[in-house]
Amino acid sequence: MDKEKIKKWLEITNQGGKNEFWTHVLRSKHPEAFIDPQEETPAFNVYQDGQYNYIIVEIPGVLAENLFLKLLSNKQLRISGKRTPYLPEELELKRESLYGDFERIIELPEETSPHLLTIQMHMGLLYISYPRSEASVVTIPGY
Repeated sequence: MDKEKIKKWLEITNQGGKNEFWTHVLRSKHPEAFIDPQEETPAFNVYQDGQYNYIIVEIPGVLAENLFLKLLSNKQLRISGKRTPYLPEELELKRESLYGDFERIIELPEETSPHLLTIQMHMGLLYISYPRSEASVVTIPGY
């Protein structure tokens, strides 16, 4: 979402109104406070079975050379990169897709080390898996 466009829209709505509603709102909150930063970063899901933790991140349009992963701690993974448009902007009539730089820090369900991570990209999805720690796996008798 373009923050400058939001600011301009708010200025225009203030000009047309008889009261200063938006000016009052903006004095109490900066425009960036209305934007959820999670909307601008890739969505992800976390799964777990008896042996592995799985993270699946939606990264359509991201090339492998524009994707960077870093384990910040044994329970935090940073995913960053850049989405590039499929066609030149001059050809664009309407766009809902987000392009540009992104970053997402994911809290991992269990601790891991870099050498344990398995990473694959396929059809706009990033698949990350790593083994569960033995202490975390609960065995139910009879199964």
